[in-house]
Amino acid sequence: MEASGLLFLVYIEVIILLSCFNLHGLATGNETDQQSLLQFKAKITDQLKVMESWNSSIHFCQWPGVTCSHKHHRVTKLELESLKLSGSLSPYIGNLSFLKELKLADNSFYNQIPQEIGRLRRLETIQLTNNSISGEIPSNLSACSKLTIFRMRGNLLTGEIPAFLGHLSNLKVF
Repeated sequence: MEASGLLFLVYIEVIILLSCFNLHGLATGNETDQQSLLQFKAKITDQLKVMESWNSSIHFCQWPGVTCSHKHHRVTKLELESLKLSGSLSPYIGNLSFLKELKLADNSFYNQIPQEIGRLRRLETIQLTNNSISGEIPSNLSACSKLTIFRMRGNLLTGEIPAFLGHLSNLKVF
């Protein structure tokens, strides 16, 4: 009887310990997403003050333009279209590892698409039409194998359309 009681306590302790590790991983991912969004915001001029509530007073999953997964509470969509935003795209956007949709069309974003966007393996949609994005399409975008929509018209891109875009088998809209 004593041995089974001790075994039960050890079992409970193991479950609690594993839960703590899981929550720590969740908190770390959440912290990364929050910091990445704040770094993204730091490079932007927000005339309409849409991003004014992007601070620690509310959870980032409730920030305007941000959608998170229900299970992990990680950013899956960043949708800030037609909001008179201007600035450059922060390389920290590449830390939003659960991001599936990046929709920033009809604003005044400028400079190049950061190379770090190639780290977004879950990315399915990039909509940056009608901005002032310049330079070439980053070559490491080829790592975004789930990309289905890539809209860039109305920008200041230079160079040829990269051949690797033809190898993105899921790409339907360009």
